[in-house]
Amino acid sequence: MGFIISKKTYIVRIQFSFMVRIIFEKTVNADIQKTFDVLTDFENFEKMLPNYYTSITTKSIRDESSLVVEHLHLAGNEFIIMAKHFMKSPVIHEMRVVGGDIKGSHIIEKLDQVNGKTKIFVDASINVSKRTKISFKKSNYEDEIKKLYQKFIEYIEN
Repeated sequence: MGFIISKKTYIVRIQFSFMVRIIFEKTVNADIQKTFDVLTDFENFEKMLPNYYTSITTKSIRDESSLVVEHLHLAGNEFIIMAKHFMKSPVIHEMRVVGGDIKGSHIIEKLDQVNGKTKIFVDASINVSKRTKISFKKSNYEDEIKKLYQKFIEYIEN
């Protein structure tokens, strides 16, 4: 199974906010199941990546979805979000932000096993309000998200 996603950043203006679209891929030296398990183990993000996640509170867990409050730190700023996670093991993890600082954001991670490694395809649409825009410079969106995923990869590979 293969996915083709172009590597571009798009910015679309929506009333009083901006939707920043970030698309990229990363390769992990680990099998697909281990990679999926780490990317969807949000209850342990505080332990895995304490510099990024200072607090995680699980509100609800169902078969293939969960509702979670997350305190995410990017570029020196804290974002408090309520996220709905949807999972289809081991190939898709989707996160929809239903409340908080980046409400309306949406991230899809698609995983593909290639020669003993795992490719992660990330398609993120980040809703940036005027308040959030002040926190980030336009050029930092993609860099900050990529740094976060690189930290996940380092955790998976160790």
